[in-house]
Amino acid sequence: MSTQPSEAVERRLYNALWWAKVQSAGPLKVDPDTPAVAGLTRAASPDGATVWLVPTLPSGAGHAVLEELGAPPVAVEQPNETARLLAICVACCWIDRSEPAWPGAVGTLAQIRSVYAGMRGRPEQSSDLTLIIGSLRRLHATHWIRWNEKAAEVRLGPRVVTWTPADLSTLRDLCRHLPDPPPAVRNAPTAAEPSDEPLPPTEVADD
Repeated sequence: MSTQPSEAVERRLYNALWWAKVQSAGPLKVDPDTPAVAGLTRAASPDGATVWLVPTLPSGAGHAVLEELGAPPVAVEQPNETARLLAICVACCWIDRSEPAWPGAVGTLAQIRSVYAGMRGRPEQSSDLTLIIGSLRRLHATHWIRWNEKAAEVRLGPRVVTWTPADLSTLRDLCRHLPDPPPAVRNAPTAAEPSDEPLPPTEVADD
């Protein structure tokens, strides 16, 4: 009797390995040739050089389940500011809202600051930039966005591929109620992709 594992067993072991990696590190960037993994959605990077493996979240999953899958919801630290900044990033990066949100376009910190001030209904204040940068770092650490701090540029993160049609409809309506971002002005070539290592939180007070 053969002691070699069957193809089905090998496939289960392969899937289990990748799920263990996702549970440990959250969404993973891999080579495009990496075989599909059951339950993980593939999101190709804009240049096609890499692919993100993102957990397909159970319907109605609670916070504990999302944490276990390495896919916590919007970071609980300063939740109001972080949620505002995610909405602003969507408005700046999801230009053609008849198309999927991923991968979207590159947005700039200048656009984000402009929309933030317009959302708050007042001129920009000296404390705004600290709040904005802290929220961008938290959203980057949880894979909602890709924040390139050196170039002051942002893209939507791989987790947006899990948004349902209902989610996208809600976001389209939200974007219609946000101030329009000014045209993006990119002063320098895009720097290398930021590290996937979590960044330390910025200690600021939420409102």
